[in-house]
Parts: sequence; structure tokens; C-alpha cells
Amino acid sequence: MRDRSSSEDNNYPKGSSSAKKQQVQKNKQNNYTFEDGQYFFEVNTDFLLNFKLTSFKKVSVSKFKGNVIISIREFFSKDGQSLPTKKGITLQLDNWEKFKQYIAEIDECVNKLKK
Repeated sequence: MRDRSSSEDNNYPKGSSSAKKQQVQKNKQNNYTFEDGQYFFEVNTDFLLNFKLTSFKKVSVSKFKGNVIISIREFFSKDGQSLPTKKGITLQLDNWEKFKQYIAEIDECVNKLKK
């Protein structure tokens, strides 16, 4: 699974008005890139979604051996490419559905700990 977002990151200067507006582009590999200044995701012909959390942390949705998987992973840059590290977690769909059931409780706990 190759992430092509690293070349897209430099298209919009931080803080510019164009970075704050939603931008839609179609590049030569038939990848669609959406950016609204805060979130980034990419849809390619393999129906892979990459959501950029930070410069080096991404959430991706893809298929592996016929199963839908959700990965939260750290990346590093090498020779201009964004490559995944071993740091992260991949959830199959049943684990993802179970995780989503706990979001409200997790948010509540986070809010209590922030006080």
C-alpha cells in the first residue's frame, strides 16, 4: 500500500485562504485528493482512503486478502516517499465496529482527565 500524499502536502501553503477552502484534484494516477486545510484524504482506484492526522500519522481504510481493514500508523519520509513504520495498529472490520461502540466513553474519560 503506497501513500501518495507526500507530494500533495506541498500544494497548499499553511494559512493560505486556498488551504482553508476545500480543494479537489485529479492527478495522473486517477487518485482523488480532498483537502480543507485541516483534514486530508485520498481515494485511489483501489478504494484506499488515507486520512492525515499529522505529518507522520495517518489513518487508512483498505482491503487486504479480501477483508476491509482500518490502520492507524506512523510514517516516515525516505527519498521523497511516505513509507509506513511498524508503529501502529490494524483493525479488521469486527474490531473496528467494537471500537466505535466505546467512543462516547473514551471521550467522556478524556474530558474528565483534561480538567
